[in-house]
Amino acid sequence: MISDRPVDYKVTNREEIFNGYVMSLREDVFEYNGETLKREYIVHPGAVGVIALNHEGAILLVEQYRHAQGKIMWEAPAGLLDALDEDPLECAKRELLEETGYVASKWEVLTDFANTPGGSSEQIRIYFAQGLKLHEEGRPQAGDEERDMPVHWIPISEVLASIGAGSVTNAVLVVGTLALVTALAEPEIMLRPADSPWPARQEILNNDRVRLPKS
Repeated sequence: MISDRPVDYKVTNREEIFNGYVMSLREDVFEYNGETLKREYIVHPGAVGVIALNHEGAILLVEQYRHAQGKIMWEAPAGLLDALDEDPLECAKRELLEETGYVASKWEVLTDFANTPGGSSEQIRIYFAQGLKLHEEGRPQAGDEERDMPVHWIPISEVLASIGAGSVTNAVLVVGTLALVTALAEPEIMLRPADSPWPARQEILNNDRVRLPKS
């Protein structure tokens, strides 16, 4: 089995260029194979996503306005790991409820990925949720871009066709749907227990590349 591996090149200078609401922009100067290099990258808190599947073979999706893209995008429920010491699985459960009003009885790890490794420290874990039902109190009142966010059940075949046509491009939705199709065919290979270790996130925590939430 192949595996990414952490390395520790000497950082000779580090500067926080911008410290924003969600993420920071950092500039590092470091030694690499006898050269001195400078790189800017986004220091991100990390995130989780949820691919929720019902008995009819439909995926639970939302439509959300994304200002950086200037679009209302089709997405799987997802959210930042921006609560101090929150377990990723509990974050996923919270985001599913807050964004859709649903809870799930069965959870598994579907896949982990680095969203933009050339310029961001963001690591994302996608969970597979089954046994969906609406929470007895419904969806909590939301604010900002989530205030008027529609919720839909879309058949897997339609989501796949939309991915293939390039008409939906949200990373969690694309990666999660393709991982889901593989997992349905090869569950022993793809699916892990919901409380499985997350080594990729732990490695970037260890080398100070996670934007930790404020207490």
